[in-house]
Amino acid sequence: MKQVFIIAGPNGSGKTTLAKELLVQDDIEFVNADEIAREINPEDVESVRIKAGKSFLARIRELIKKNKPFMFESTLSGKYSKKLITKLRDAKFRVIIVFVFVDNPEIAINRIKVRINNDGHYISDKDVIRRFYRSKNNFWNIYKNMVDEWELFYNGEKEFLQVAIGKKEHYTITNEEFFNTFLRNL
Repeated sequence: MKQVFIIAGPNGSGKTTLAKELLVQDDIEFVNADEIAREINPEDVESVRIKAGKSFLARIRELIKKNKPFMFESTLSGKYSKKLITKLRDAKFRVIIVFVFVDNPEIAINRIKVRINNDGHYISDKDVIRRFYRSKNNFWNIYKNMVDEWELFYNGEKEFLQVAIGKKEHYTITNEEFFNTFLRNL
């Protein structure tokens, strides 16, 4: 079955790490604009963001056209993913969102600072805070209802903890404590 996994969550929540763990289990392509930017110009990733974004979108269009399964990540803080999910559903893809979160934007900001020290990309604190709440709200109120299935993971411990699984508005809570943490500040 052709399917697409959207690894979603706020900046600094662990999307790329989770995606790489999932890739070990599933043999599908991971399309990642940040990695494309590093391939184009590892010395100055910021200078090629637009070019990498265009390559990212072109690769996704190509995979859809070829009916190939793939995975990509998104904060879900904008509207692009809505259009893409509609396009995927029209093309008869099974769409699954795996949403990962942390307790608060301060944790995400601290993780991003660590990432920068390891040659990761910078995101302003202001953008992280704004996207943190928008990402959670958009997932819960819009995106989970657009896809075939979704999973919710907490990433504040040593490993990813599944919190809930669902299909649209119907779901099963697998960890009540962290589900309540997720719902806080929605």
